[in-house]
Amino acid sequence: MKNLPTMKETKEFLQDNKKTIIGTALALVILYALAIAYTLFSDDKVEEIKEIDPATGLELQLITDVEYTALLTDAVRFDFYVENTEGYAFTNFNLMEAVLLSPEVYAAIDSVEPIVATDAIEAMEEGDIPANYMIDVDTDYDTSELHITVGTGDEAKNEAIAIAIYEAMQEGTIPFFANKSVYLLSEPHVVQLQKGPEQTDETGNTSLLLYLVMGVGLFIGGLLLGMLLGFFRLFFKKEITDVFNYRMSDDDTVLDLSHTTAAEQEKALAHGIQHPAASRKLILSEEPLALPVHKNLEQMESVPYVFAQSVLSADPLLHFDEVILVSRKNGTTKDWYKKQRTLLENYATPIKIILI
Repeated sequence: MKNLPTMKETKEFLQDNKKTIIGTALALVILYALAIAYTLFSDDKVEEIKEIDPATGLELQLITDVEYTALLTDAVRFDFYVENTEGYAFTNFNLMEAVLLSPEVYAAIDSVEPIVATDAIEAMEEGDIPANYMIDVDTDYDTSELHITVGTGDEAKNEAIAIAIYEAMQEGTIPFFANKSVYLLSEPHVVQLQKGPEQTDETGNTSLLLYLVMGVGLFIGGLLLGMLLGFFRLFFKKEITDVFNYRMSDDDTVLDLSHTTAAEQEKALAHGIQHPAASRKLILSEEPLALPVHKNLEQMESVPYVFAQSVLSADPLLHFDEVILVSRKNGTTKDWYKKQRTLLENYATPIKIILI
């Protein structure tokens, strides 16, 4: 297009590409709705989902906010300090937590204070930690003091488990501590936790109104994206579209009849071919012209017309006063038009392009 598109051209562009535009917007909204539905479903079923704890490498069972809070109630903790064989403080609490969550230690604790059914202990061999059992190890980086916190939601059970671990560390029955010096700084005691291990789920509180606003915004964005796709489609279609540049010379005459009604177009096409008067005209079109237009022009005996689908079909010995290329939007191919223009370079004849 030479100039900015008119309102009518814009309307026709939207009509021609409405399936692409609306389809793109709806596809984005459907994907958004599926993502929201999946997220909400996942939150409702969070206790059934598994994730790998990066600290231990074991598969943890996710728990809900209510279950997590219950585990922290009346938790029991004791403090200790560990040195390695070189006499330096051992502060790798992630490794120590993995040791205390290992199947062997878990089974030793269960033998003193049953935690869950035996089949749950057997499941530990596959790295599955029961959701109602929590041992957290953290450190004070200023003093290198370590803390072990036990939470099951039951104070008596917490204390029994903490004592079992405390005595095992004191007696050196856990192999991990065999080559280390362990100093127990406090006995197991009940604590009210300010914070515990990272929660294993997050329950969003996004309102329905916000979801709807985001959906509307996405739909509008989808419409714009669909328009952009439709615009690019005009460039890559093999047929001639509104963005195709017909003019290959400043002397070309372009008559755009593509926006006229079907009844007006037939009459306007005949008029555009007939004017101005000439001795002989070559009329080129990729497909034969409509029969009424063809018959109307053939009745003009004073002006002979030569109809052809290619310049090569015309008699090369004939002289033409005007060559008319009739192009149908979204019908005539770009290859055909460019080929005809190449062949017409051999003719010193005015060229008119009529768009229908």
